[in-house]
Amino acid sequence: MRIVHVADTHLGYSAYRRICDDDGPFRGLNQREVDTYLSFKTFVDRVLDLQPDVVLHSGDLFDSVRPSNRALGFALEQLVRLSDANIPVVIIAGNHSTPRIRETGSAFRLFEHLPNIMPVYKGVYERITVGDLTVHAIPHTDGEMFKEMLPSLSRCGETTYEVSMLHAGVVGFKEFRMNEFNEQIVDSCYLRGDMDYIALGHYHENCDIASNAAYSGSTERFSFAEAGQPKGFLLLDLETKKRKFVELPTRPMIDLPAIDGRRLDAASLNAEIESRLARDLEGMIVRLVVRNVPRATYEALNFRRIRDLATGAMHFEPRFEIDREKISIQAGSATINSLEQEFVSYLERYPVENMDKDVLRARGLEFLKRGLERSS
Repeated sequence: MRIVHVADTHLGYSAYRRICDDDGPFRGLNQREVDTYLSFKTFVDRVLDLQPDVVLHSGDLFDSVRPSNRALGFALEQLVRLSDANIPVVIIAGNHSTPRIRETGSAFRLFEHLPNIMPVYKGVYERITVGDLTVHAIPHTDGEMFKEMLPSLSRCGETTYEVSMLHAGVVGFKEFRMNEFNEQIVDSCYLRGDMDYIALGHYHENCDIASNAAYSGSTERFSFAEAGQPKGFLLLDLETKKRKFVELPTRPMIDLPAIDGRRLDAASLNAEIESRLARDLEGMIVRLVVRNVPRATYEALNFRRIRDLATGAMHFEPRFEIDREKISIQAGSATINSLEQEFVSYLERYPVENMDKDVLRARGLEFLKRGLERSS
């Protein structure tokens, strides 16, 4: 029996400000949202070519509890393709698609009426039979209910093959925690060795946990912690116990080697930055971290040149960690900088997402100058 194991597709995810300008149905949408759709469509294309006996989706089909109509419509369209091909699909709810209040309802109800599509989302353990396979599925749920259901993950002996599905981290494997709100952690003792396979979701990197248990990983990259990781799904043969990772084409994401600016002047630091960016970045998501930068050096950098070098990137994220200068404070008195200095210092200390700090600083200083002129 051949199984496809996939997870963490996060349909509807969006990030950054780049808009898709390609001709076609996705024109005008957030580019990263489009990327999640394209990777999922490619996944479905591959499944239709492989014709497995069943597809197991181990959670986080959508990126949010309330996916947009666009994300819902796209998911339905792709699942219908699998349904029409008579390929059974079992989908469990992950923490991203489980409402904290049950009365909120679930988008997974839309899939219940599709032939061959079996969603598990009601917060209880379900046993599903697909031909000669029993699927023991536990969707994400809050609190103690999750722990109470874990003993259900044991063989029933009703079919030749039996697999478990979970969306959780694993106790004892620190790196498998995503540090997300509402995530669940399972003790490895519940990853029973007598199961033919345990299909895990939640951790975004493809990884074997045991001889019969694995995370398939996500189908796209969602943070720079995933830069360089291959993305895709797993193809398994339960009879031979062999499994193969099938990589999907995704948008490249690179975290460039960090620069220590502690002993560099502005000219030298500019040169170091240029050397990092002297490569083909077309269409990529790129981050460059520069640490321990003296404030005076930071102020003298050629930001226009830096931005020009990364023009081809889909998204470029320079992160400068300013080496804060020590301020001597005499006993009985406190030093308070000017309003403009305090504003610049605040911007340097705190990250600002989806906004160019240099532009924000220039505009802020302009507004402060106008305000001070009017009040004088």
